[in-house]
Amino acid sequence: MDGVEPIVVTVRLPCPPKRAFAAFADRFGDWWPAATHSLSRRAGTRCAIEPRPGGALEEHAPDGACHRWGAVEAAEAGRRLRFTWHPGREPATAQWVEVAFEPDGAGSRVTLTHGGWEALGEIAPIMRREYVAAWQEVLGTVFAGYVGRATA
Repeated sequence: MDGVEPIVVTVRLPCPPKRAFAAFADRFGDWWPAATHSLSRRAGTRCAIEPRPGGALEEHAPDGACHRWGAVEAAEAGRRLRFTWHPGREPATAQWVEVAFEPDGAGSRVTLTHGGWEALGEIAPIMRREYVAAWQEVLGTVFAGYVGRATA
């Protein structure tokens, strides 16, 4: 399945790129909406990123189950984070997600790009459509709101 365009979502935040990166990666479990955007979808579910090459991106369910969503490919504090993405699927179907953190006046501009849809084969266009709204909500509403409250 060629030609499936990446999703690109950008948000402006009232803090410098280093703080935005730290909020995204180091405090991922504090802001990620696990009750609605996880495999277990249960209260008490925690998600985490180990922001280093080879680090895990995981969901930890209240019953002790651990679900690997992907692995960190690149982590440059204050600049970018790139990881594979396959929640609930085999690693062979992984796409990639890159989050770039750039200065924007006194704040920062955070751009999330989700590509590599070809790994999903025929269902790629369907999955991409579902992720457009999901990333806009997760990055543009949930993450931006978390950072806004933390910097207020």
